Amino acid sequence: MASVSNTDRLRPLGLVSNCWKVQLDSGSGLDSLIAEAVQRELTVIELRQGSLGEYESETTFVPQADRLADLARRFRDVRFNVALSLPCLKGALSRVDSLFLAGRSAAVALANEQSPHLRLVDLQTRPEQCSELSVEAAAHGVVELTEAMIEVEGLLSIEHSRQPWPWFDSVMNAARRRLGKRGSRLRLCFDPCNLLLTEQAEEVAGIVESVRPEDVSMIHVKQRKDGQVQPHVGDGDLEWPRLLKTLSQRGHPGPVLFEIAPHVDVWANLENGIARLFGATQR
Repeated sequence: MASVSNTDRLRPLGLVSNCWKVQLDSGSGLDSLIAEAVQRELTVIELRQGSLGEYESETTFVPQADRLADLARRFRDVRFNVALSLPCLKGALSRVDSLFLAGRSAAVALANEQSPHLRLVDLQTRPEQCSELSVEAAAHGVVELTEAMIEVEGLLSIEHSRQPWPWFDSVMNAARRRLGKRGSRLRLCFDPCNLLLTEQAEEVAGIVESVRPEDVSMIHVKQRKDGQVQPHVGDGDLEWPRLLKTLSQRGHPGPVLFEIAPHVDVWANLENGIARLFGATQR
């Protein structure tokens, strides 16, 4: 039997559905891909806007909650969340935004008797805008969106992207202060690779060390090399074994979701990544 490694504390393992973009574009059904993931013991699936196949509108990529409810019933042992790209850090995104509401409805449909979970990433708010946008104004908008998820007994996660980490971290902390006892309903989707968009590589380890486990809902794993996300988690800009060891020692409960670049050999690339980072497992 395989030995249990330090990083096993970070399980369960899963993936983000944009890993399957090649397969989805080639006609594979999302159902069959999820079934294959479950067979490989990947039991946490983030359904990313643009990679939902037949479960989102073809032209606008809006999640279809009624269809996703059927999907959830077929995979009751899978933990799902829905991921959308929305300008959630500008302070101007309303809780009545149609795409946000569609994402919230999709998260409710997929909950499978757990808390509905919506994950947002802001790809529009750039560093130069952050210097002009106050932390409190951004936090106010985040609080409004979190409260909308609380109304459905849900959880809101926000992923750091193109914003300077100190500014983003300050926004999240300010929002949690405003939420008070409800602050646990706002979490961080932590993607260390995204830090390379705004921070120096040598600063990443210190940021990983500073993030509180109770603030994190999930950890995304991908690798960058020469400025490009790789289709596997091999050598590159991040020392993933070291980072995962730090996260485990800090008491992060996981889950860990792979978000490798789409590739025709996605399953082999996933298996190689799991073996590299978590040691041999019996399938």
